[in-house]
Amino acid sequence: MLEKGEFVVTAEIGAPHGADSNLIVERTEMVRDYCDAINIPDNARGVPTMSSTICAHYVLQNGAEPIMHLTTRDRNRISIQSELYGAYAVGIRNVLFVAGDHARYGSHPDAKVVYDLNTINALVLATKLRDGTDFAGDELEGVPEFYIGATFNPNVSSIEEHVIQTEAKQNAGAQFFQTQAIFEPEKLKDFMGMASGLNLKVLAGIIPLRDVEMAEFMNTQMPEITIPDEIIKRIEDAGKGLNEEARIKEMQKEGIRIALETLEKVRRINGINGVHLMGVGWTESIVELVKGANLFPRPE
Repeated sequence: MLEKGEFVVTAEIGAPHGADSNLIVERTEMVRDYCDAINIPDNARGVPTMSSTICAHYVLQNGAEPIMHLTTRDRNRISIQSELYGAYAVGIRNVLFVAGDHARYGSHPDAKVVYDLNTINALVLATKLRDGTDFAGDELEGVPEFYIGATFNPNVSSIEEHVIQTEAKQNAGAQFFQTQAIFEPEKLKDFMGMASGLNLKVLAGIIPLRDVEMAEFMNTQMPEITIPDEIIKRIEDAGKGLNEEARIKEMQKEGIRIALETLEKVRRINGINGVHLMGVGWTESIVELVKGANLFPRPE
């Protein structure tokens, strides 16, 4: 769809914090008809969850197209190649390479991080595998040919440097990009303006905020995400003076409204090829966003 120039919708669902495969099946079934592909994070924020490869396999078994995340934080070059071979063998065709938040931000802050390869090196590795040899140059028994993605963050202070880094990822083999969550579309517009000559295929990240506590947590605990004060105030004001049940409902409604406003703004930015919806702990919000943005039904 990206290669054809169609507007793409991807949805990110949480990997189970444990071994209950039914959860990944339920989440897949909830969003399957409302997106074109489903992203599976790989131990996001350094919290151990079910293997992204296994989750992606369940997504595929349940009639959806998976995008498997692969972090370089937890693996060396041997492990990355092994994971890619296995993923391709079970039918996974899309991989998104990410560095991964440092372990100090997660539930195991003393865990050793690997970072044997950075994201650019990992993209080079995956591209090299397509030529039929491994990273050491030895011939492969079966060639994994993935559609390869990477990320960029338009929220950074030095956009110019980040555009250069994004170009390096593209040159290393990235065929599409997903962005960090967008709360200030103007920053994404500035980034895309500077990167206009690269002809990137970009899916803009959207996270609906379900309450003020979530917004404040993201502001303090998620590196390089800043939620403007006026957005936090809108969500806070929506629930003021109400009992707890009504407060939660009104804050969620306001969170959806804000996300839809953001989505509409990013759709108008030149060079944006789709949206990446992340229902962090709130999978059903993805359905509301797709319907609210008139992006349903999806193309066959």
